Amino acid sequence: MRLAAVLLVLLPAATARAQDSPGTKLVIQQGGREIGREEFTLTPGRGRGAPGTSLRATASYPASNPTLRLAATLDRTPESALAKFQLDVEGPNGPTVILAAGSGARLIIRTVAKGSEAGRELPGGPDVVLLDAQAFSLYSAVVDLATPAGKPLTAVFPRTARRASFVARRESGAAGTRITLSGDIRGTLSTDGQGRLTRLELPEAGTIVSRAQD
Repeated sequence: MRLAAVLLVLLPAATARAQDSPGTKLVIQQGGREIGREEFTLTPGRGRGAPGTSLRATASYPASNPTLRLAATLDRTPESALAKFQLDVEGPNGPTVILAAGSGARLIIRTVAKGSEAGRELPGGPDVVLLDAQAFSLYSAVVDLATPAGKPLTAVFPRTARRASFVARRESGAAGTRITLSGDIRGTLSTDGQGRLTRLELPEAGTIVSRAQD
């Protein structure tokens, strides 16, 4: 099936996800001002009963009368390998669907927009995580890979093909986990006891993502 045809199938699915009520709500601030909201679920298991984890997220910028909406899907195997990635973006330029899949040491990315489609290959592997500058729950993938000694990782941002090398160092406690990020991505990541993102600070971007109180 050509990706142009896949677009017709995927966009309605994104709309349906946006109508769900995910379990965790995040407030996104930049420079001390709220710029958006994100909601996500992180659950064990994948489609058709396969083992692993499944992340579903929606983000809106701004939260009221948004001009940009994102819907993200990230499924991973029990070994934290990529099983499925999909990012649906609805903005002023129309809808865009981005798909990614691992193929050995290669990462294959497909982008479908109105009237166009494109594909590219990038270096992949077990130490590659897929992130986005406006879908912050995707940082949950870093949690399972971080180690007390510090795990070198490579982030790929599928919308822009940006690559960033960083180290994720884990500190676990009774209430959750704190992960320090250093390198091309600098900041701190905190989770609750279930591994769900509760706070993310990226000082260089002036971004703070925190769990909503309401």
